[in-house]
Amino acid sequence: MQIPEHLRLCIGDRGRERDLPAYLDSPTWIVDSAWDQFAKVAKTALAAYMNYCKTNNLPHSYLLGLDILVMGSIDPNNPRHIIDIRPTMVEGPCCNSYPACPNLWASRLYGQLKLKGFNPDLVEYPTHPEMILDKICRLFSDIWEVKGDSSRKPVCAVFTRPYDLSEEETAHVTTLNALKAFGYEAYRITPEEKPEVKEGKIWVHGKPIDMVWRRIERIHLPGQANPPGRDDEKWVEFYGEEFAKKVVNETPKTIWINPWKIDDLRSKTIEEKAFRLYEETNPGKTISRPITLLGDQVNAKAVSKLADLGGWVMKRWNSTGGKGVFMHVNLEKSKTLCDHLYNRYDGRHMLLMDTNMKNEELAKLDAFNEDSAVQLMRFPDARDLGGGKKLVYDTRINVLYNPKTDEWEFLSGMSRSVPCGEGVDNGNSLLTNVSMGAEISPLIMGHVKKGADRSQIKYGPILTALMNGKTETTF
Repeated sequence: MQIPEHLRLCIGDRGRERDLPAYLDSPTWIVDSAWDQFAKVAKTALAAYMNYCKTNNLPHSYLLGLDILVMGSIDPNNPRHIIDIRPTMVEGPCCNSYPACPNLWASRLYGQLKLKGFNPDLVEYPTHPEMILDKICRLFSDIWEVKGDSSRKPVCAVFTRPYDLSEEETAHVTTLNALKAFGYEAYRITPEEKPEVKEGKIWVHGKPIDMVWRRIERIHLPGQANPPGRDDEKWVEFYGEEFAKKVVNETPKTIWINPWKIDDLRSKTIEEKAFRLYEETNPGKTISRPITLLGDQVNAKAVSKLADLGGWVMKRWNSTGGKGVFMHVNLEKSKTLCDHLYNRYDGRHMLLMDTNMKNEELAKLDAFNEDSAVQLMRFPDARDLGGGKKLVYDTRINVLYNPKTDEWEFLSGMSRSVPCGEGVDNGNSLLTNVSMGAEISPLIMGHVKKGADRSQIKYGPILTALMNGKTETTF
């Protein structure tokens, strides 16, 4: 299928863009009762996020992403029995680079689906994909009306740095063009524009910037030595530490859509502490997430209980993008389920443990002393595509904070899909980020319109159980 230019998804830096694979044949449908449950999990996590910001006197973001998957655990007495099925918060609320992309890619994936013959308008969306850019531009206007100088329009910018493995460039350029079409003076900020920090604001092209989409995230890109085809370059250098510190600490007069100092909760230990704080101060309120151990809770005895339910996941302090995530799968308990759901699953960052290896790994934890979280290994759903091929998917749901109503609104979403099965060379790591081989795929969420043809909607067995009001299923 030939994709028109305005619907392309691209990866790579300026002048080196290439198409990013999109999997369109089996969109992720989170609809009806499942969507209501996903929305509830998201809203509770956002309440915990805002509570954390208020308690620590930190500015909150206006745009966040939440990774919520429908997942289950293994019945330790029956390997064919999946229990505790529920939407599960895997990461978030966080403001790393992804929210810049799904918000815009949702509209492009929507257009690609229509080209392919799907009907993505079977549902009532929280925000229709074609209205996402308009809503983002109105967000800038609303924030400026509440916090800025209503006698003039703000000068806006998109803070970015394209690089080889970045899937952000298309989204950032599209955002910039939308802000200009909305009537704003808008600029991009990269090292090439030689931005400055002075008088309490970030400046670019001699202009003080009032509002910035995104925030400085990386000083340089670790691990990007000698990018493919560019052997003469040792590192992709971003802004440098001195400048980055100035941006973070010396720009109180610039409004950041995603301020740095909230630390965006990508640290799993900070995220868990925020969730625990909320639950302690709001009896009866819980955030749906895996069992999580911190600090001196991490020891062989405690983690062995997680192993009995299928395994555990270690999430080092900066685990964004799956880079610090290490899965330990207990084959004694999990192999039957994993074989059924995924066929193959021997991917990156994964230890497939027999009994001896499990005991060796558990023994290491009695001397464990890291700023990391250890979580129960819960298993995501997988759709059967036929021919021995399965598809595991991750959902990123985006939300926008409305400063006029003091409420979070659902904006858009996307999935990242990883094919797995006997014919897939690398199996599947269940870490569905793009740099590890995942493809972007559509996420369609909302309520199915009355009388709509549901024949295009496909679910995996775990999501099917959730849709049927069940918290367990047996295969």
